[in-house]
Amino acid sequence: MINQQARFNFRVAAVVLLVCLSLSGLQSKPLHLPDEKLTAEDLVTKHLESIGTPEARAKVKSHIILGVATGTFRLGGSGTSQGGAVLASQGEKSLLNITYNSSDYPYERVGYDGKTVSIGEIQPGVRSTLGLFFTQYDMPIKEGLLGGTLSTAWPLNNLASMKGKLKYSGVKKAGDQRAHVLTYSSKDDGSLKVMLYFHETTFQHIRTEYERRQTQGMPTQPGVTQQQGDSITKLVEDFSDFKPEAGVTLPHTYKLTLSIESLKQRVLQDFVFKLGTFNFNQNIADSQFNVRSSTTKS
Repeated sequence: MINQQARFNFRVAAVVLLVCLSLSGLQSKPLHLPDEKLTAEDLVTKHLESIGTPEARAKVKSHIILGVATGTFRLGGSGTSQGGAVLASQGEKSLLNITYNSSDYPYERVGYDGKTVSIGEIQPGVRSTLGLFFTQYDMPIKEGLLGGTLSTAWPLNNLASMKGKLKYSGVKKAGDQRAHVLTYSSKDDGSLKVMLYFHETTFQHIRTEYERRQTQGMPTQPGVTQQQGDSITKLVEDFSDFKPEAGVTLPHTYKLTLSIESLKQRVLQDFVFKLGTFNFNQNIADSQFNVRSSTTKS
């Protein structure tokens, strides 16, 4: 009797197991389908859709964006400065201008008039650390990356005329957010490694990182140099607080963070822009994008 009951229980268990395996097989089939590969072009398309419709985007010919910028100097200086900010762009031309109420640090000005990058001097013959960065690495300005979608020069608006190349590099963390990443490479990048980050689900552009690493050495005696690891120069742009403006969705908080780690210099400073007034399609004279002659006021 016990053997018959045992055989019956075994048969029931076997049937249940077969049914479970069959159901498991049916449920797992979708997991075995080929994974959808996201290309750089696919990501750009989704990103542009996050800004607005093609019609809404096409209507925007220029930006004049006003706000307040706060500069905080943590290494290589100390203190905080606050001033009025202007981000202006028209076509491929762009301008970043901060005006501070300080004789020692009157402003930050970076402009591109379509031909030449100009960097303002805070004193005759003297540029800020941020100004010196753009003096050495002007590709982000020339190729429209600086300011992201806050600029009409943003190269992803028109891939056909974009000077650099894009490669999809998977999903990574940008702060506490997951993001799709595009690597941007250009023949004029000055050895900067450029990574563009797009929110995993909204596809909004939330970060750009520019990084240059160089092996540095410290002389120990004539003819002998001791290796000391890498010198790292990094500029990070962060974009947040996305809101609609005249049919397009743009960030209203913009942050620039510059860090330099080397044997000769340690720098950590950031500039946070709170943007409140967005003006579109006003004609901007070419001279306004040359900060050596510009009289732009915030």
